[in-house]
Amino acid sequence: MPEGLELLLLVFAVAFAVLSVETKNLTRSVFGLLLFTATVGVIFILVGAVHVGALQIIVYSGGVTALFLVMIMLTSRRDET
Repeated sequence: MPEGLELLLLVFAVAFAVLSVETKNLTRSVFGLLLFTATVGVIFILVGAVHVGALQIIVYSGGVTALFLVMIMLTSRRDET
């Protein structure tokens, strides 16, 4: 695997992790977490751990999606009138 691609994915993973922690918007935070887990899964797949990468993408990204749905249901919405 080219080192440039691995380095690029690692930079994206760090950027998405920082995005998920530092943003005050809940939607952006959950999307950052979703992209972080997907990026880590792709890194696992490129390294050669295909099963671990697939489980990372299916289980953790699915869990983040469920978290996103619960977040939408539990937060109060403001009227935009």
